[in-house]
Amino acid sequence: MKHNSELDNQIKLFFGFDEDSVSRKEYQTMEEHTACLVDEYGWDAVRQAFFRYVQAECKTSDDIARVGFRYEFLGWNKKAIPDPYEFLGYLYYKAGFRKASPDAAHALDDLCITVLPASGYPEANIYYHPYYAAEADPKMIDAVERWRQRETGEETPK
Repeated sequence: MKHNSELDNQIKLFFGFDEDSVSRKEYQTMEEHTACLVDEYGWDAVRQAFFRYVQAECKTSDDIARVGFRYEFLGWNKKAIPDPYEFLGYLYYKAGFRKASPDAAHALDDLCITVLPASGYPEANIYYHPYYAAEADPKMIDAVERWRQRETGEETPK
């Protein structure tokens, strides 16, 4: 898969900056520019660039919270993705899943109940399934475990 370095740079610029280092106007300009990336490069390329950014740059639960909230703020959480459990499972894995910080848990729960229904998984739609919880979803648990195994090289204990 060919990566577009300009797209990758724009994703890194928006999702990686420290909010305290820019003015509100600068933030709004960056946000508007980032929102236009979907029109410029297409959703598939943008979501892949975002995922590459997360894999390369997000090391802590706070990093996951920051990118999760910004992803949602852009409205990207309402766009379908072909592999929502793998995508969200990775984010949950990096945030610590059941041990995530409160901000990361909030951001990821918000993403989960919007990304999954948008991607064809209505069981996560809290309007119809108000007791849905990613931490109890067997598909999410399996996705998180697959990422743990990939990242650590360990097998699941039997």
